[in-house]
Amino acid sequence: MNTKVKVGLFILEVVVILIIIIYLAITKYWPEYQESLGSSEKLFLPSIYATGVEIKITTGPELFLVIDKEEKVAAIFFENEQATYLANQEIENKSITKAIPKIIQILIDNKLLDNNTITIINYKDRKVYDKVLTKVKETLTANNKVVAITETSSSLQQKFQEEGLEEAEDDDILWKLYEQSMDILNNDSIEPETNNTVDLTKDLASVYADTIYQKLMTYRVNLNLKDQEINASNMPIQYIPGDSENTIYPTSDSWYYIKDYKIYAEISFKGEKQQYTFCYQGSLEEKKEGNCV
Repeated sequence: MNTKVKVGLFILEVVVILIIIIYLAITKYWPEYQESLGSSEKLFLPSIYATGVEIKITTGPELFLVIDKEEKVAAIFFENEQATYLANQEIENKSITKAIPKIIQILIDNKLLDNNTITIINYKDRKVYDKVLTKVKETLTANNKVVAITETSSSLQQKFQEEGLEEAEDDDILWKLYEQSMDILNNDSIEPETNNTVDLTKDLASVYADTIYQKLMTYRVNLNLKDQEINASNMPIQYIPGDSENTIYPTSDSWYYIKDYKIYAEISFKGEKQQYTFCYQGSLEEKKEGNCV
């Protein structure tokens, strides 16, 4: 066998191996990787965009809903840290008739709508926007919530310009919004500020801890969770306020996990002079002061 034939066979073998690797990556490993990600962490493709609806809450979460041609919420772009309450809640890929009530319910459960105004912005399809608006109002009514709603419209180009960015194609704008959302979602250093201007008493801290634990119980019941590992990104405890003004938050070393439908948690608050910590061993009744051992 001459040298040219040997080289040709070698190149052919390399090409075949590369084809096999690419095939496995596309058909096996990439789907497995995507499956391992949370619902808000999957790769975004601008081509799925049919229309958009933006929801902004005064002094609260701001988010942009990417809606596809089947009227499903294909992606959520988080526009501030408070919006990450909705991260990895399996909202994506649900129809707007199911996704919108779930979004509003999560915001209500975390008291992010109290004494606030909701601005709902239409980005393209008025028919889809009206369906979103209807579901928002129905969910508020079902929860006996009276919240002022402001209706308006915009465009991707206008939104980009308002943020001080240069003019671009719609696909590029969507990709930029996706990148900004992922930066917010993955920025582990971002944490709500605890109000330390007032010295917390042990009794107040205990009440705040109970409030947060009760919100975790509501979260577990709503999603019917049997187990959830510690420090899971579904509902970060550091983003759950302990007071109605949304100014008191647990310290970064607070944690919780769910096992056999029970919530185990260590919740701490830092005052001006000292830190208060409470341990919950599966229920509100099984609570003690200090760290969990």
